[in-house]
Amino acid sequence: MPYIDQAFYNDIYKGIQMDAETFKKLVSRASDLIDMVTNYKLLSIDLSKEPTLIQTNVKKAVAAQVEYMFSDGGELSIHGGSPSSVSIGGFSYTEGSGVKIVSEMAHSYLRPTGLLYMGVGVRC
Repeated sequence: MPYIDQAFYNDIYKGIQMDAETFKKLVSRASDLIDMVTNYKLLSIDLSKEPTLIQTNVKKAVAAQVEYMFSDGGELSIHGGSPSSVSIGGFSYTEGSGVKIVSEMAHSYLRPTGLLYMGVGVRC
C-alpha cells in the first residue's frame, strides 16, 4: 500500500520529476521497503491518527526512497543490480561493501519516529 501519491512527491517533497507510470511502480516498491525497515509496524497502526511528525516523516521517507531508486536505475536498483567491483585492463574500481538498497535519507526521516526500534517493550 503506497503511503504517498505523486502530488505529495512533486509538490511537498519536491523530488526528481518522473512520469506517472514510473512513479506508480517505484512508490509501491518504496512503500514495501519502508514496511520492511520498520518491521511492518505501519501495517498495524492507522497512520492518519499518529502525530504529524510521524505522518510527515513516513511520507518523506517513502519519497526519499522513490527518488533514491529512480536515481539508481529504477525498479531494478532494489535487486542489487550494480556491481561492487569492476576491472578493465589495469584499471580496477571497488565500491565499498556492496549496494545499499534503502536510502540513508529514508533512514534519517524514520529515525525520530520510533518506528526503527526493534527492542522488546516491557509493561510494569
